[in-house]
Amino acid sequence: MIYIPRESDVYRSLENLLDSRIVIFSGLPGVGKSLYINAFREIAHDKGIDVDMIQWDVARKAFETDYISKHYPMGEGTVHNGLKLIAGLWLMDTVSHWIDFNESSENILLIEAPLVGNRFVEIMQKQSDEKLESYLYSKCKVVVPIPSKEVRLKIEKERERQVSEDAKVWSGAKPSVMLMLWKMTCEIANDFGRVIDVSGQPPYDPEVYEFVYSKILKHRHFIPLHVDEVFKIPEQDEDSLHSLDSMKATQDIADQYGKKIIEKYNDYQLDEIVNSWYFT
Repeated sequence: MIYIPRESDVYRSLENLLDSRIVIFSGLPGVGKSLYINAFREIAHDKGIDVDMIQWDVARKAFETDYISKHYPMGEGTVHNGLKLIAGLWLMDTVSHWIDFNESSENILLIEAPLVGNRFVEIMQKQSDEKLESYLYSKCKVVVPIPSKEVRLKIEKERERQVSEDAKVWSGAKPSVMLMLWKMTCEIANDFGRVIDVSGQPPYDPEVYEFVYSKILKHRHFIPLHVDEVFKIPEQDEDSLHSLDSMKATQDIADQYGKKIIEKYNDYQLDEIVNSWYFT
């Protein structure tokens, strides 16, 4: 179901994305990415357009194989930096193959790429493959939902109501993680030239949010999706918003990609790459 009213500016913005071949939703946790991804997919289906999907949380779990886990074990609710690079390498090959296979079709490739902490950030980097870079530059749009201060406050309060800090079932970001990631966003803004006081918890600012992502997405067609209304949707676990038919690697393919990264980088190199993820 589409929980966004047709008369909404957000609905119209999503509808305007149908002329793209690749649509990527990005941004921080707790801004409605999953809601807008599923709404866009339903809008496309209503128009008779087939949508192929890649979602970070679905795709990266395929790389938690026994072989990869021996080298890159999962932490307490964290993804190993090496696994992030493996998933990113697989993503770029998968996107390239999708482009070749769908050259004469009208299908849309829909991708959820959180970016933060090097989660699928590779697709925002300028590619050495000229054909791939030209396609991503001209036929891809990257949508970042940017809630107003009022909407963000309501999201934070609703997340506090739904998710306790010791929650074991909910797979989305806990309230403390949302605050931590916002502070990190402000620190990144400072690296890009802003002067924001981060000695405490800086307040959410949609202008800062848009500024940071405009820098990260400088090689792509950036669509800031400004949200100033709250949509009524049924309460549901984050996992229910992930598509069962989202593309992912088989175990053999996952291990092949794992081998490439494991043999190429040491732990220090992995940390260096991931820590500078936003310098695209």
